[in-house]
Amino acid sequence: MENLTIALRSIKKNKNRNLLTMLGIIIGIASVICILAVGDGFTQSITKELGQGNTSNKVTLDYQANSADSADSSGFTSGDAALLSDVKGVNDVKLSNYDSTVFTNVSSQGNKMKTYIGAIGKKSDVNRTQRSSLLIDDNSYNVLISNRLKQKLFGNDSANGKTIQIGTDVFVIRGTFSTDEYSTNVYMPKKTFNHIFAGKSGKNQAKLTVESGQSKKAVGQRALKKIKASGEYKHEGKYSIEDPTKAMKSFQKVLNSVTYFVALVAGISLLIAGIGVMNVMYISVSERRGEIGIRRAFGATGKNIRNQFLTESIVLCVIGGILGIIIGYLLVLLINAFLPFKAVITIYSILISLLVSCAVGLLFGFIPANKAAKSSLVGLLKEE
Repeated sequence: MENLTIALRSIKKNKNRNLLTMLGIIIGIASVICILAVGDGFTQSITKELGQGNTSNKVTLDYQANSADSADSSGFTSGDAALLSDVKGVNDVKLSNYDSTVFTNVSSQGNKMKTYIGAIGKKSDVNRTQRSSLLIDDNSYNVLISNRLKQKLFGNDSANGKTIQIGTDVFVIRGTFSTDEYSTNVYMPKKTFNHIFAGKSGKNQAKLTVESGQSKKAVGQRALKKIKASGEYKHEGKYSIEDPTKAMKSFQKVLNSVTYFVALVAGISLLIAGIGVMNVMYISVSERRGEIGIRRAFGATGKNIRNQFLTESIVLCVIGGILGIIIGYLLVLLINAFLPFKAVITIYSILISLLVSCAVGLLFGFIPANKAAKSSLVGLLKEE
């Protein structure tokens, strides 16, 4: 307590100099708080969205065709649903699609290929203007095609306004969009898609409701084993268990790693601030050599002197850290007004900031404090 009182008195005595010294600590801690808050908020937002369908009593089985040629017809059948219903612990089975696409023939100007056709929606990988142009008339025979498909059917010529045959129906191309090799290459209005392709796409998901008291993992493994052995399309594709929890944990781990790395880069400013702290402590030791000599003359040991200046260095950094946390909190409130998700300040980020502040004070204050502790009593008294 005596060292703490002396430290606070010394900091107050030279408050302008010490405030400028603390400025680097304040900026560094505020930056770290903001980055961790934004990273944690984004991680929580994404994991919450990914986990919305992950209810405690549901198990989802997926089917993936071995080849694209069988992708439009294979999957789970009503017979498979009945088979899964007999698995011990399964209360109900529902078949569905994890996407709204079919794999079929498209052709134009004598060029022909098979590709994925999808219904336009809010999550389709096309821009808003193109999406709106199709959604205006939900029964139209207008389509958008990918640049990849346009290149194969029309080469370097423009595709806008030209016709394309999908199955036995003819559509008018209203625009193109960019996509990767394995994505949907044609989008059409939803009602048109449902009218033409109703019943043609296979069911590639089986959602099992697990009975109360049964283990999700055990039921899922039994169901997977049974469908692999007796599924109607077992030779044309692969069955697997969807595990959103595992995916969320992996995704969260990656996001946290990126957040911590960026926070570490921002925390480099604390090293510069630490050098400032070391400098001001050297000045403090030089200015107070008379005080050190008097204390040594009255019996203070080198350890007492070292602890006195170490305490002052740590208090200086902790005060800067607390001010940095307060400013960081205010900045997060401001940032939240512009973010689509809520940045979150967690207890661990505050604790980390305080521990880092203490560490900076201890690390960069030790050398000046040690110099003060090793000062010769005779030399100090001669100076006085």
